[in-house]
Amino acid sequence: MKPFKNAYDAIKRLLENIKKSFKGEPKDVKPPVGTVVDDIIEPEADDSEQGFEEIPQEVVEPAKPAPEKKPAEKDKPKKKSGGEDPEKKAKEEAEAKAKKARDEEAAARKKAAKERAETEKRVAAEMAREEAEAKKKYDEEVRKRAERAAKREAEEKKAEQRAARRQMEDQSSSSGKTVVDPVTGETVALGTLPAEATYLKKYEKLSTTGDDVIVALNSIQKHLDMPKNIVVLGRNGFGTVKVGEDFARSFYAMGLIKSEKIAKIKAKQLNKIGLEKLKDLKGGCLIIENAGLVTASKLVEVIKNSSPEENDYVVILTGEIDSLAGFFEDNKEIVDYFIYLIDIHKIRERGMVTLAKGYVKEKGYTADKPVYDKFKAALSSMEVGNIDRFIEMIDKAIEKCDSREKIEGNEKKEIHSEDVQ
Repeated sequence: MKPFKNAYDAIKRLLENIKKSFKGEPKDVKPPVGTVVDDIIEPEADDSEQGFEEIPQEVVEPAKPAPEKKPAEKDKPKKKSGGEDPEKKAKEEAEAKAKKARDEEAAARKKAAKERAETEKRVAAEMAREEAEAKKKYDEEVRKRAERAAKREAEEKKAEQRAARRQMEDQSSSSGKTVVDPVTGETVALGTLPAEATYLKKYEKLSTTGDDVIVALNSIQKHLDMPKNIVVLGRNGFGTVKVGEDFARSFYAMGLIKSEKIAKIKAKQLNKIGLEKLKDLKGGCLIIENAGLVTASKLVEVIKNSSPEENDYVVILTGEIDSLAGFFEDNKEIVDYFIYLIDIHKIRERGMVTLAKGYVKEKGYTADKPVYDKFKAALSSMEVGNIDRFIEMIDKAIEKCDSREKIEGNEKKEIHSEDVQ
């Protein structure tokens, strides 16, 4: 409703009430606020002629229009979706994108962490498996070595018992000893060392080792059609090359090989080279040090290369007894090419002194007890069974003896204690 209509209605009612007051009619009750009166009553013509008193202006002054009410906030029409604030909408969209990016990044990190954990778990399991396999292999090797050591000790004990019995039976002469021929398996007389084998004579009086040397040389002479290869079983993987050299020189002196050439090589080095480098060794002798480390395939190559049809040389393996025993146990097809075993791993202090006496005599020198006492004392600073180092020390003593006697003007070849360092 328009404001001026309310004012007009109020004036109309006021005029009607005034008119009725002159006629004595009751006044109309004031209609409630906001009531609309549709009919307008026009004053009659004769009434106006009677001359009514003019109503003061202020009485008929129209009432002021009521103030227009503002619609409540809640009554305001909401903006349609098409009229939303663009900035607010952009902000909401940016926040939604940022949240989505954060969620995706968190999910990616979680996935990466899970994959990393699975990888670490898989690697740890693989390492554990490899360690378990390595431990199992190591334990198996320890067990085999222990078995071989126990077996060897038992055999040594039996050998000592047999040697003791033989010694009692043959006190008058060593020629009465009997041994087993390595080729035929027959029991034969031990015999003596061939006279030409002067380089091996120093081993003759060593328990077990001396018999092994004599048996090998006599059997080789008897069975010339069989392989002459030798295996020297030492206490360590080193220190027995000198024994191989003594066999090589004795073979040449006995006419068992055609050349006095000797080639020495370590097993690990042999594994890396081609055998064409051994072409100049024809008719000689090859000594492989620490032979337990040579590969089976390489040794098979060497055996073929050393055959009489090829380069016709003798192969001598030197090394630690357990290592070589394990090698032949794992490669039984090679065993038949190495018939003769020389066991020197049991040589201890007393045997080393005996060896020193034989070596000094072999070189044509003499020495008294104080010299051998110094040799014996020097053994404490060496590895047990290191014949190479022990012989080297004796050679140095012989050199000092020669220098001293040259100054003194004599050639007695008597080693003094001061010559031993």
